[in-house]
Amino acid sequence: MKKRLDELEPREVWRWFAELCRIPRPSGREEQVADFLEGFASERGLESIRDEAGNVLVRKPGLGAGAESDPVALQGHVDMVAEKRSGIVHDFMSDSIRPVIEGDWVKSVDTTLGADNGIGVACMLALLDSEALEHPPLECLFTVDEERGLSGARSLETSWITARRLINLDSEDEGRFCIGCAGGVDVRLTVDLDSDARADALWEISIDGLRGGHSGVEIDKNRANALRVTGRVLTRLCDLGCGLHSIKGGSKRNAIPRSARLLVHVPDGSEERCREELAGIRRDLEYEYEGIEKDLTVTMGALNVSGRLLSDSSARKVTDLLQILPHGVIKMSGVVEGLVETSVNLATAEAGNGAFSATLSIRSSIESAKSQVERSIESLGNLAGGEVTTSGRYPGWRPRSDSALLRTAVDLYGRTRGQEPIVETIHAGLECGVIGDKLENLDMISLGPDIRDVHVPGERVSISSVQQFWDFLSELIERLSK
Repeated sequence: MKKRLDELEPREVWRWFAELCRIPRPSGREEQVADFLEGFASERGLESIRDEAGNVLVRKPGLGAGAESDPVALQGHVDMVAEKRSGIVHDFMSDSIRPVIEGDWVKSVDTTLGADNGIGVACMLALLDSEALEHPPLECLFTVDEERGLSGARSLETSWITARRLINLDSEDEGRFCIGCAGGVDVRLTVDLDSDARADALWEISIDGLRGGHSGVEIDKNRANALRVTGRVLTRLCDLGCGLHSIKGGSKRNAIPRSARLLVHVPDGSEERCREELAGIRRDLEYEYEGIEKDLTVTMGALNVSGRLLSDSSARKVTDLLQILPHGVIKMSGVVEGLVETSVNLATAEAGNGAFSATLSIRSSIESAKSQVERSIESLGNLAGGEVTTSGRYPGWRPRSDSALLRTAVDLYGRTRGQEPIVETIHAGLECGVIGDKLENLDMISLGPDIRDVHVPGERVSISSVQQFWDFLSELIERLSK
């Protein structure tokens, strides 16, 4: 008989993760999970605060030897990336996530799982629910809207947190302690386009099946970007005399685009030639991305719809922009081996109805490098006669060489595991950068179990890793009581 999620060990964690899977919580719509957290605290007689953004803080007095200790803050975000496979019927606003157990993994086959950051949140709930674990006073901060730009953390009231030790539970590799991360900014380019004649019988070109992934964690994995593929496809179609009606691709600022759609007019008698060109592009991409992209598809189908086309010059402008807008690693660190220093994710793009727009997410651990990439995109926008705006700017997290919290965690890990943890800075963005920028002298580390394929359908978390992580976190909290 297959186990249920809440029958896995440690049960005190999986119980709450199963509960979170039943609560819709896509980024920007966290009302239900905030209500749940307030109810959770009320049932246990714990103090809770909720702000206008939806962030929730739950305080629990110290227990046992930790009753008089200095407080410790734990932090995680309640929202999840809402992605599903093409053709799957799932409403993230009302439907529960349906996890399955496969060997050592809990995964969601057709949607994202929400282990990022649901497992961290479940661990916080387990700590708040425990009456057996000795611990210092706890300040558990549940933030919202992390995945769309860390806006929950950015709106945080600084007086909420009195602790000067904070453990972030949003990392994705057990045995790795994160002590720093990149900062970032989102850039939006918009360009006016001209329309041309109306066309009947439009065709849909679909680029699908790409792996995508987290734009911080997987940006150096050389995965294909569906929008770059779109630019390549559109160039060939324009050369064959096809007209462009519209483009839409990508969905999240922090996810590498997995799919895109084009609506085009195909001249009479050119259908077969277009199919041959698309088949050739697919073969080229399969060869170029051998071992990386196994499920890439480029398909073409007739639609019984009509619409106004863009002018030839506007279609070419869209093509040029999709070909030249930056995507991928800009520079690797010259100091930390294997660390991406600066990158760009060409995240979303749309064309049609008189305009082209694209969103790019820039990350860098060096502020001047991030600013330079901003300026380069602005220059491209100027050449295209467009407008460039920025939003969602967040600071990086600079490591502290004097971190007592890190020393305690490293010592405990070595004593209990018989090996040293990996201490690292990462290219992904964490709320530690935002929170640390607001609160002076905050000593922080970020921890987590093994989570893979985040931000894409098929996201999974290791069962054995969650057990190991919970054991370590529990011991660390007890150690911080002394």
